[in-house]
Amino acid sequence: MYQSLKTEIKDIIEIVKQCPESLQEKCFELLLENYLSDNGQNDILETKAVTPVADAKISVVDVQNENDSEENRDFNTEISMKEFHVKVQRFLTSNNISNEQINYLYYKEDEKLKPLYDSLNSTNMSECQIRIALLTAFENAFSDSNGEMSFNCEDVRARCNAMKCYNSANFTSYFKNNNSLWENWPEKYDKNLSIVLSVEGKKELAKVLLDLAKGE
Repeated sequence: MYQSLKTEIKDIIEIVKQCPESLQEKCFELLLENYLSDNGQNDILETKAVTPVADAKISVVDVQNENDSEENRDFNTEISMKEFHVKVQRFLTSNNISNEQINYLYYKEDEKLKPLYDSLNSTNMSECQIRIALLTAFENAFSDSNGEMSFNCEDVRARCNAMKCYNSANFTSYFKNNNSLWENWPEKYDKNLSIVLSVEGKKELAKVLLDLAKGE
């Protein structure tokens, strides 16, 4: 109940911002009272301190700052399909990947996709590395002006190391063994090259996203 109230308060805040500053406190009070009255929740004003009218401006700031945690993420961290390049939108739509699933896996920070997943749903070192590469390409496409799905192998190496699935002896071999997933894998390893996903790579990426969206 209080979570839904918090969500409604954030909507009210956006409306209040459009009012003249001298009227914002009264506007906040009226909109909140109207919402509580319509939803039969007037008792909340007594059982849970919502905000005295005199402190309305302070409460607006408090509500906005309170939602930095994952559980109560600010609306600005949520991702809209429209924020993706049209090519990525088409990829998501054609593979039946919903906006809800994307927001389950990611949040937005500084106009970049940040992962919420902490598991790759695999214990196989090779599969984990390939999944990280595919996911990195997808995440990069969000902020790429052309919506290109590509990754740098050294970025993948660092992420594998961080996620405890780095096999230094076979790092390059894992990529070569999955050559069909890459559009431009070089004959000789180039740490500065951006590897682009092939058609098969994008198909595999879709499977990974859908698998991770199921949860563990």
